[in-house]
Amino acid sequence: MNRRRFLKLSGVGIAGSALLGVTGSGNVLAQEPSPGSSLVEEFEKAAAEYGVPKGLLMAMGYVNTRWEMPPPEASNYEEGDIHGWGGYGIMHLVKNPSADTLGAAAELTGIPEDTLMTDRGANILGGAALLAASQGRGRPTRLGEWFGAVAGRGRAPGKPLKATSGVGGGELYAGQVFGVLEAGASTTTRNGERIVLEARGRLL
Repeated sequence: MNRRRFLKLSGVGIAGSALLGVTGSGNVLAQEPSPGSSLVEEFEKAAAEYGVPKGLLMAMGYVNTRWEMPPPEASNYEEGDIHGWGGYGIMHLVKNPSADTLGAAAELTGIPEDTLMTDRGANILGGAALLAASQGRGRPTRLGEWFGAVAGRGRAPGKPLKATSGVGGGELYAGQVFGVLEAGASTTTRNGERIVLEARGRLL
């Protein structure tokens, strides 16, 4: 099942799509997390480990997949297919001929790429590590000052991160993320977890 077919079954668009996963029968399903795991706790753990704002990670996850963990086969890179970006998991870690934030996340965390693609908690850790690396040394006192880090043009020296979405997704993507932070979001995931991101008001 390629990403184009997956998105059609999901009934969502390209940007901010609710990537819920698929089965061979064509039914849209979420990939199951580890037993007893809490998505909010996984965001909290990643935020604490890499010194980044939990709410910002959650807003990114909401924009990317509405807090669902898609199976890797729904996101594999397909040449010539605008939906086949090669972006994996809630944090949309990208691996295609023009971007490799998945590989960068593996280097930063020491977690194998296959695990980052398939394990929800590991995927969120990878996104947090990328966000911290993009921001560089020092942590902003205002949430709005993380905008550049989300876009992939933070304060870290060296080449900016580049991706279709997720960390390095550019200013359009960062604008979507901060729009969610400002307005707030809530949903009940397909495994029954109710998640609420409180509105922060104007940040930029």
